[in-house]
Amino acid sequence: MAQKPAVLGYDDIKRIAKRDFPQLDFVEVESVLRLYDADVKESKNRVFAAILKLADGNVESLKYYTQAARVDYRDVIYWAEYPSYSDAALKGKKGQSNVDDWHQYQTWLNKV
Repeated sequence: MAQKPAVLGYDDIKRIAKRDFPQLDFVEVESVLRLYDADVKESKNRVFAAILKLADGNVESLKYYTQAARVDYRDVIYWAEYPSYSDAALKGKKGQSNVDDWHQYQTWLNKV
């Protein structure tokens, strides 16, 4: 079972940034995210959300994962959206890990 990619709007990114980085003004978070300027087919908002999820409210991590996305955006998407997939693949349980990963991602995305 393939996991569907997250579909996010810019308002979602603002909401998540304000939720996860209450100590910063959104403009500050956005200025770091905008360092990821690659022209890719993937939605920038999906990459931004992956960076925010991985950073988990830590400014240094925000910078680190933004730089990682500049090197290869697929890494941050993989780390954020499929955290248990590689371990499950080794155990032959990829289908369940997709369900678990999607549930975990949705829980993070929709937390208040």
